Formats: sequence, structure tokens, C-alpha cells
Amino acid sequence: MISKCMLGEACRYDGKSKPLDKKIIDKLKKEYELIPFCPEEVSLPTPRPPARFIGDKIVDINGIDKTKEFLEGANEALRVCKKENISIFIGKEKSPSCGIKKTSAYVNGTECKCEAKGLTAKILEENGIKLISEWDL
Repeated sequence: MISKCMLGEACRYDGKSKPLDKKIIDKLKKEYELIPFCPEEVSLPTPRPPARFIGDKIVDINGIDKTKEFLEGANEALRVCKKENISIFIGKEKSPSCGIKKTSAYVNGTECKCEAKGLTAKILEENGIKLISEWDL
């Protein structure tokens, strides 16, 4: 499974994509069957207000708690991984869903890109899915 936005799908919060370099995608396709997935699209529209961790909650910039929606997407990603026997997840960094090494958060009232996993990445890892950061490709 790979974050859908990295394959050029316009599914990010801002309605855009963040595609990987074509050479990287071609190399990945030689080694893996890439299953594109965006956990945020499960319960949230595109575009949508950006969201960040505040403690254990994921809150959008309007102050609305979106933890439930993010959790629904994470659980759907896990369901798909189990159903399709997927053992690896390649995630988009700085995402509150898919970040492997860093995610967006507010700490002491200041926005940061903190060293932490996004909610989907965390749940997948807890269930035995190997995580690969886009930065390690």
C-alpha cells in the first residue's frame, strides 16, 4: 500500500498531489504491486481544512476534532491490508495520517513537524505492517 497522493492522485487536504519522481515510481512498480490508498478520503472530502495533532487528537485549523474521521480511515487501511495480504506501507511524510518519521502537530501552541507517526502509519505498524518512508526510497 502506498499513499495515493504520491502516485499523482489529487487527494491531499489542499486538493493537490505530491507525486514521487517517475523514476522512483517505475522502480517501485518493478518490485511491488502498488495499491494506492488515502485514509483521509474514507471519511473526509477533498479538499478539506488541514489538520494537526494536538495531543492525542487530530484537529483541523477551524478547531474541529477530526480524530474519529482519521481513525475510520486508518482502520479501513488496516482492513484493506488484511484483506489483500499487504505487508508494507509506503507513507507520505508530514501527514497526520501517513507520516512515518514526521507528522504535523501543535506543541505548546506552536506548529511543528514532530518526530512521530501519523495515525494510519501507527495503526498499521501495531498490526505488523512494515513501514517505509518516502524519504528512504
